[in-house]
Amino acid sequence: MPSTSSGPAPAPRPSPSPRPTMLVVACASVLLEAAALVVGAGAGVVALVGGADAGPVVFLVVLALGAAALLVAAARGLWGGRRWGRGPVLTAQILVVVTAATWWGAGGGLRALVPMGLALLVVVGVLSPRVVRATSGGRAAAS
Repeated sequence: MPSTSSGPAPAPRPSPSPRPTMLVVACASVLLEAAALVVGAGAGVVALVGGADAGPVVFLVVLALGAAALLVAAARGLWGGRRWGRGPVLTAQILVVVTAATWWGAGGGLRALVPMGLALLVVVGVLSPRVVRATSGGRAAAS
């Protein structure tokens, strides 16, 4: 008769290379930015339905959706440990900081600090040594 008791359960194996916390934060923040771009594109579509001038609105909708797709692809690249994702992400953050600074100067108030703070968080995260190492195939970037 076979025994119904089994030996001790095997211990769970730890993940071989956990992702750095700053990589998780940076990728989540970039995906949040991409979602905001999709929401903005949706607002453009609503404006089109409401009778807005089609030329500039269609351009902005396509631009927002393209930028969102690029950010999602770059975040996936970073998540997968690929270094090519850093370039598009950092370029987008520069644009966000410039836009937020312009918004601040035009009277945007404290609301302008939200995207600026998020962009700076992403830059710090993506350029942190552990994230650079994780997205460089285990090699630190040359100085």
